[in-house]
Amino acid sequence: MFHDISGDRISLANDAARLPWNDTLEAMLAHAAATPEHLARTLAADPNFALAHAAKGLMLLSLARPELVGAARECLALARRCIADRPITAREESVADALSLWLTNHPRQAAQRLEALLIEHPHDVLALKLSHGIRFMLGDQGEMLSCLRRVMPRFSQSHPLAGYVSGCYAFALEERGFYREAEDAGRRAVELAPRDAWGRHAVAHVLEMTGRVDEGVAWLGDGANWSHANNFRFHIAWHLALFRLERGETAEVLRLYDAGIRAEQTDDYRDIANGAALLARLDYAGVDVGPRWEELAAKAQARAGDGTLVFADLHYALSLLGAGRGDAASDIARNLANDSHAHASTERRDAARSGSLAAFGLIAFHERDYAEAARLLGAARGGLVAIGGSHAQRDLFEQAYIESLIRSGAHDRAGHVLRERLARRGGHNLYASRRLARLSTSSAGLTAALAIAATPLATAH
Repeated sequence: MFHDISGDRISLANDAARLPWNDTLEAMLAHAAATPEHLARTLAADPNFALAHAAKGLMLLSLARPELVGAARECLALARRCIADRPITAREESVADALSLWLTNHPRQAAQRLEALLIEHPHDVLALKLSHGIRFMLGDQGEMLSCLRRVMPRFSQSHPLAGYVSGCYAFALEERGFYREAEDAGRRAVELAPRDAWGRHAVAHVLEMTGRVDEGVAWLGDGANWSHANNFRFHIAWHLALFRLERGETAEVLRLYDAGIRAEQTDDYRDIANGAALLARLDYAGVDVGPRWEELAAKAQARAGDGTLVFADLHYALSLLGAGRGDAASDIARNLANDSHAHASTERRDAARSGSLAAFGLIAFHERDYAEAARLLGAARGGLVAIGGSHAQRDLFEQAYIESLIRSGAHDRAGHVLRERLARRGGHNLYASRRLARLSTSSAGLTAALAIAATPLATAH
């Protein structure tokens, strides 16, 4: 019996597998591109390591790609065969149980099973990071923070992975609005673990939500501190682009889009979401994005039938609408409406209720039925947390709602929402302040509303 980097027992056949397993744990926490390589080295050294097979299956499911479900099932089968051949710890077997639960459409129960391990094994960073990811996908912000509040005090600064845990804590705090605590935890995370892309990203969220744009640009820097990351580095580039857009630097935003956000034109739902959410914001700002929607729409259309994650579905629909493919977007909206009643997963049913409203709202906006778009997006607004993602990512739907209100002539309601937005960001938000200024100086009526909406909020520099 061996022990991992956190001191937990692991059922390995030899010490040659222990070091790459420790590398796997650190790389997973760092969102490093090398994570699959370290995991492969672990299994090459010990092909019967049940925990590694189970962890691989959970990682595959987190990609929300239906074609990987079969591979995740094979991981579970391999883990079960390994468990039958070699005695393992109850902790390790619980990770396989979590994989089984997710494979049977119970992701929330999978997260609970992983979190139960942290009672007796508070340093189990594998269970912590996997449950953190599932909670993020489900929009379970309260449970995410509750878990970290229980675990974080057990990690002293001397623990080799304490920085990464602090980064998870920072993000959980930020999503619940505890910005000062979140910033402290995130800065501490990066100080202890400079490779902690998640902790660096958590501080970027705080700076975005509190309107500290210049600090955000400086904090993210030139990308050297997150160049090791997998495609998560494209998401951090997206955050940098949001700060640049807030400063009106649209030429730099488009450069970041081409050279960072879509430097690799993948069909990963997270990468498509980055691109679509930024292009939509640029559209709202009156910026010509050229043919960029077409590339995203082609990728989105190929994945439009996935039906795995509502967050992904909505960004596929947004991409399709951006390229004028309204029929394909309508198919997604109708599928979401059906799933809100009949899907086998409770989690997807819950998310699809608000997701379908948002999808139909985006379609109405594209068709210039702004009053209907405002009605639908407003109805979706309170429940969209269930689709997962972060506040910064779901803010796109808030902006679409505001645009719909303005363009439909509902200026009083638009002003109220914009003032709330400005207050949440410490009085610093270019989008809100310029919209409010133009609303206050324009006469009522649809023509004036459309003129306001069409006025660029940013200038190229």
